[in-house]
Amino acid sequence: MKAKTKTLFTLIVAFALLSCSSKTKSNDISLVTFVNGNNWVYEIYINDKCIIHQDYIPSIPGKIAFKSKKDAELVGNLVMKKIMLKETPTVNTGELKQLGIKGTS
Repeated sequence: MKAKTKTLFTLIVAFALLSCSSKTKSNDISLVTFVNGNNWVYEIYINDKCIIHQDYIPSIPGKIAFKSKKDAELVGNLVMKKIMLKETPTVNTGELKQLGIKGTS
């Protein structure tokens, strides 16, 4: 059930982003990474408003946290790029493997 809720939330966020994307310039988008406990987190901001807060590696079953700043930045940059290209900001396991994200085997 949680997976369905995450998917629905992602689609709602994507729709909201795409519906206002004509007003968004690429320089208004920023990525922030930080440590929360022992895990890395990324957030994406548009016009100084947090639109995505990602505690765990997306598309991986369970709650597997980012093991390094680099991993959080790689995934965050991919999502940010998709937003700038007006694509749905979802990430699949194939993309995670291509990025070499730890924990995706």
